[in-house]
Amino acid sequence: MADQLQREIEDLLNKLDDFIPEQKATTRLHKRLSDRIGGLERRLGSLFSRVSLGYLMIVSLVLIFVAFVFRSSTVGQYSLFVGLGLLAVTIVISFVTNRRAPEKRWRGQVVDLSQPGPLDRLQSWFKNRRNR
Repeated sequence: MADQLQREIEDLLNKLDDFIPEQKATTRLHKRLSDRIGGLERRLGSLFSRVSLGYLMIVSLVLIFVAFVFRSSTVGQYSLFVGLGLLAVTIVISFVTNRRAPEKRWRGQVVDLSQPGPLDRLQSWFKNRRNR
């Protein structure tokens, strides 16, 4: 009796190891939807990564100019709002993002390739004349 009970328990455990529950329809739908949204995000991200802030600012200024030309129509009003909004967004993004060029290094040391400007040269000339 105990041997038969032991075999039944082992059979049930083996069946439990082989059992893979089917996915619910909602989880399959959720997975497909998240895959499509992820693909859309990648496409939009690659599209917007090529658009520069200067280009957006030019587009916003063109929209504001179109609003000035068509100021009495609804096209002019909408283009004014979109142009001003886009201009504000580009200005905010330009202040928020840090787009400095990476510093140049050679053998682990920072290399400063900038030369002194005319004002710096004039100041150093006056300092040298005073020290004589």
